[in-house]
Amino acid sequence: MASIYTDAPLPVAAETAQAHTATLEALAQPGAWWSAAGRLAIVGEARAAAARSLDGRKPEALSPLAAQGEHESASESGADALPPVALTAVHGIRNDSGRLTRRWFNDVIDMGMQREAYVELVATVAASVVVDTFAQGIGLPLPMLPQAHPGAPSFEKSEAVVEADAWLPIAREGRANVVRSLGLVPSASRLFFNAFGPSYYMRPNAKFSIDHRQVELVASRVSAVNECFY
Repeated sequence: MASIYTDAPLPVAAETAQAHTATLEALAQPGAWWSAAGRLAIVGEARAAAARSLDGRKPEALSPLAAQGEHESASESGADALPPVALTAVHGIRNDSGRLTRRWFNDVIDMGMQREAYVELVATVAASVVVDTFAQGIGLPLPMLPQAHPGAPSFEKSEAVVEADAWLPIAREGRANVVRSLGLVPSASRLFFNAFGPSYYMRPNAKFSIDHRQVELVASRVSAVNECFY
């Protein structure tokens, strides 16, 4: 697959272009708890979520649980269609993540989603948002998704996890909870951080047209607008 930033109007670091292209290729492969078609359907739903009528009402509701109705699916019907619980999870994570609660999560699990499948779904949505918003930020349309590869999920999960009063068990080892959060499914954690790491330019050797204080101001403002926990 050629770099998705070949025709970018702005320069993109080679490491970032390679990582984002590899992320889309990875999403088209079978995962640990979702098929390749399922992972790509999750990306499609994440992309379509903002336009869905139900989600258009959610910001005005008292909580994500207050909006009634079913989500309209952007995925095809048939064997590869996402189940309703996956639609609920994708739309909540993509459009209302700042207000999700343990009760919302428990409802998703009670609806039949396995915890490991939820972890991979979160990683899939988050990785796709990294790639998509970066592309939009440099003036490109959303990258085309590859064709899904055949194969079954591996059903891999980690036993090196610990209960830490989070919604899910997290990795036993790690410098920060955000790094440990997807530890139940190591491949899902790698999927996200392989996309995120090369996109985070706050490194000692990073070069910007604005100084470090200005970079931090922009980053802080974006985090505040997005209601980032950290």
